[in-house]
Amino acid sequence: MYAFINSIRNYLFDKGIFKASEFDLPIINVGNLAVGGSGKTPHIEYIIDLLVPEFNIATLSRGYGRKTKGFREVLSNSSVAESGDEPLQIKQKYSKIKVFVGEDRVEAITKILFDYPDIDVILLDDAYQHRAIKAGFNILLSDYSKIFTKDKSMPFGRLREYPTAANRSDLVVITKCPEDVSRAKKEGLRKEIHKFTNSEVLFSSINYSELIPYGNITLNKQIENVLVISALATPRAMIDYINIKYKPTKLEHLEFRDHYIFNKNDISAFIKKFNSFAKQNKIIIISEKDAIRLRAVTKGTAFDNLGVFILPIKISFIAELDKVFNKKIINYVRENKSDYNIHQN
Repeated sequence: MYAFINSIRNYLFDKGIFKASEFDLPIINVGNLAVGGSGKTPHIEYIIDLLVPEFNIATLSRGYGRKTKGFREVLSNSSVAESGDEPLQIKQKYSKIKVFVGEDRVEAITKILFDYPDIDVILLDDAYQHRAIKAGFNILLSDYSKIFTKDKSMPFGRLREYPTAANRSDLVVITKCPEDVSRAKKEGLRKEIHKFTNSEVLFSSINYSELIPYGNITLNKQIENVLVISALATPRAMIDYINIKYKPTKLEHLEFRDHYIFNKNDISAFIKKFNSFAKQNKIIIISEKDAIRLRAVTKGTAFDNLGVFILPIKISFIAELDKVFNKKIINYVRENKSDYNIHQN
């Protein structure tokens, strides 16, 4: 039903009955067809790293999970309640860029460009279904383990739109791929996806970096007991990596729904669980996104003095496809960077 309603809405936009606003500056939209995590934030961070040496960047998202409404700028000292976890994560990692949240993307971009006319490019987070804006470059992400071509529309599957909606993309990226994915497998996926779009298909994988201290405790070289706390859409890759990388004797995983807001009772339970482990060589591992939400409630508690470590995440493209991706993005921004204007199709 959800996808059917979206298909009618798409038809009205395609025929010009519903109007889409177009801005005279590069707008890159990173989104997907399915609900749940496909790696949008790490791909946006990849694009930021790529563009920030040359361009003034702004990011715009709805700010999922925030308690506020309407348009607002995210500052480094904003709270999760004000901004949502992922926008705050981006702002704290990239202090030089502008980060905004707002449900009405047209209104938001208009305000961004009025307040900051020197912005060169805007990155839209999860706005593939937001047809009110005509983005100049649409990147469609799809999880390797849950390819949209094999999925069903909600409520029977995870798709917000029918697979044919992939034809709006300018580039498709299959995310969370095994690094050793075979050429035959990649060609098979390309062939399957090209039934719905002529866009080029690239492949990316998750890369984890070295653990970063959450508090003041340094990492012991020997790790025997690990408590993983996560509130992610798909934590399986994180767990697999920890098991392979650190080979703990014991690993326990406390799993919560994506974007879960931790509370004081949770923190007390985490401390109790951690203290039940053997005294030596034990740590807690959390994701970057979870660290953003945890800091709001752990300040002044014993949690900050435990051996808590953040596992950073980045993406990389398989088989040197980063060169293809980078060239497409940089060329698009350079060719479309111009003075601000707005008009409707």
